[in-house]
Amino acid sequence: MRYGVILARFQPVHSGHLALIIKACQENDRVLLLVGSADKFNARNPIPLNLRVDMLKEALVEYNLPDVITIKPLNDLTSESDNSIDWGFYLYSTVVDEIKDSAFTMYYSDGFEIITTWFPGFILRNYVSLVLLARGKVEKGVSATQVRNLLLNFEVGDNLKELTDNTPQSVVDRKEILRTFININKER
Repeated sequence: MRYGVILARFQPVHSGHLALIIKACQENDRVLLLVGSADKFNARNPIPLNLRVDMLKEALVEYNLPDVITIKPLNDLTSESDNSIDWGFYLYSTVVDEIKDSAFTMYYSDGFEIITTWFPGFILRNYVSLVLLARGKVEKGVSATQVRNLLLNFEVGDNLKELTDNTPQSVVDRKEILRTFININKER
């Protein structure tokens, strides 16, 4: 069985995430979505875990993808900026424990120079394949930071249309509550 893995914070889920998920579903029998920084609630991570997971689940239904996907929260090992080998072993062991297999493909949209430092060479050579979908080549290069800024300004001009074009309906439907969480956490 082939396994695809995507690690993202989904702060919130957007079209770039969905492009990765669709590609992983097309190329694998099962896909594991790890909702990263599950233990964080601050300015960089203003949306609570349960809300991120709910929006993600609804987006998967909207895109007809739920049958092959498992969603699991993943706490940071230390800090969100930890890119050490320890983080890589933590990530690898979490995935292996969940999928019950030592080999999988990780899909990501940026940070090749970072993601390759997570794993020792023998793991990359023998167990973990990496597939990059460059952010600039996928869905107009949208990022969660851009989406959060759109949420803060959605009533101005075309921002609502841009929000609708770059996020699933589950995000658009929650624009008011998301905006509230983003504003609350701006000062944290």
